[in-house]
Amino acid sequence: MSLTDRERQILSWIEQNPMISQNELAGRCGITRSGVAAHVSNLMKKGYIQGKGYVLTPPRYVAVIGAINMDVYGIAAHDVVGDSSNIGSIKSAVGGIARNISFNLGRLGVRNYLISAYGDDEEGEHVRSDSFANGIDITYCKQFSNASTSRYLSVVDAEGKQIVGLDDMKIIERITPEFLEQYEQVIFNAEAVVVDSSLLSETLAWVCSNVSHPVFARVVSVNKAKRLLPVLAELDTLVLSEAESQLVTGIAVHDERTARICMEALAKIGVKHTLMFVKGVGLVYQGDGEVVSEPLAPDVSQNMGFENGAASGAMSALLWARMEGRGDRESIRLAAAAASLSMKQVTSVFPDLDARLLLEYAGMAE
Repeated sequence: MSLTDRERQILSWIEQNPMISQNELAGRCGITRSGVAAHVSNLMKKGYIQGKGYVLTPPRYVAVIGAINMDVYGIAAHDVVGDSSNIGSIKSAVGGIARNISFNLGRLGVRNYLISAYGDDEEGEHVRSDSFANGIDITYCKQFSNASTSRYLSVVDAEGKQIVGLDDMKIIERITPEFLEQYEQVIFNAEAVVVDSSLLSETLAWVCSNVSHPVFARVVSVNKAKRLLPVLAELDTLVLSEAESQLVTGIAVHDERTARICMEALAKIGVKHTLMFVKGVGLVYQGDGEVVSEPLAPDVSQNMGFENGAASGAMSALLWARMEGRGDRESIRLAAAAASLSMKQVTSVFPDLDARLLLEYAGMAE
């Protein structure tokens, strides 16, 4: 169950000092002791505290394994003319599939550890400062000497449609099975593990063969989709686009009917849940009991908005909804809302995301 802002604040103080009194908590909160007692009671009912002695439930967390990039975006101001310079704007931000999912999960209140690699260059220092500023835990990331941080270049037209994307991600090849073995207890004890297909095939295989909890996989691009083929049967959840789905299954997806056929094929292989972006439809989700679809928000659905962060936003919301115990229909609504928010700006995450905003945007606020 989700926490209110006040409950999250009180739980944080209890985590720091399990012997703290309700009177002291009341003083910090600026409320009465009986008010604190009510919040503590709610924390007990929701399973975050065991008993009156503030015995904390072992923390639930997610391990996120994959890419951190320095993203550079070129946004054309008008129709793009080939073989010529075009007027536009250029922005840069720290991104990468794994980093973006870690950011989103943190904003939704899901404790997580990012496991990745970055260089000792200027971009690597941006990664460090960005992580500290946004509360992203990079304890299990490694900064390699004499190495370049991954870079991703995206050029989009005036309507937000990507014209070309280029990546320079050689450092990801250092995330090998041997690299992950250093952090195996963190990975094995996670409630769920997230991977992206920028990882080496052997690294994906190591994760899927060793992890007993659900593995969520995000397909990064058509060029890297095939890296997931050997481990499809081990995946709990797969997130991909219609273009990527054809490379994974050989089935061309162009509407909801063909998306369902593709999902049925993936289910026969062993993929338990599939979330797919389908143009003109929005999101289609193969859940626990049914296949459901949900349109994107009207203000982004016409031209798909800025697409770079949509799938990561959707996956993050889907995982959060799963941890909250929500059903298929609520989960897909939240995933569509998160994708729509991500598509409102060229950078890949919605900076003000939180659980309350997401519920309100999905029309699910209580």
